[in-house]
Amino acid sequence: MKKGLLIILMICLSLSSCKKIIDSAASLSKEDITAKDLVEVSVNDDYLISIPDYMKEMPSLNDDASFQYANIYKETYTIVIDEDKQEFIDAFKEIGIYNDSLSVIENYSEYQVKSFQESLNSDEVKELDFKLKNLITKQFELNGIIDGINGNYLIGFVESDAKMYMLMSWTVDDRYKKYKNTFQLIQNSFKLKN
Repeated sequence: MKKGLLIILMICLSLSSCKKIIDSAASLSKEDITAKDLVEVSVNDDYLISIPDYMKEMPSLNDDASFQYANIYKETYTIVIDEDKQEFIDAFKEIGIYNDSLSVIENYSEYQVKSFQESLNSDEVKELDFKLKNLITKQFELNGIIDGINGNYLIGFVESDAKMYMLMSWTVDDRYKKYKNTFQLIQNSFKLKN
């Protein structure tokens, strides 16, 4: 009887360990997705952005976002926040933090990235190469802890004639390598409608 219970216990522990190894390996491998696997979404007659079909609209992610999609099971999130460009410039000049020696997108992205760094207690920020046809852009990668969760963020900034856009994609730290390419595809798909 004791021997039988011991064998059952060993089998259960082995299966549990195997499941953890499989789950761990699954979170490390890159997601095999290309731009043609994405679904295009039109937002407010303003812009288009493409996402994987497993991401669904989730309007509770950020009150200021015009675009909010996620998959809570894969722990992948993407939002877009757009702001009136002139209002941003005027507000920053009024409070004395607009730097005339920098471009508009440099002022906007530097402020936003510094704010994120403070919120996430993040020291490491990496600027990435990010180009969208006929648009002024910047993109950064950072990680940090918020609400006790270690996350990685890909943040893109786009300047148009009338607006500033912040594209933000994130996931938990141990899944970032898997979804980084997907996040880049999402942000690279951003297009203005006009």
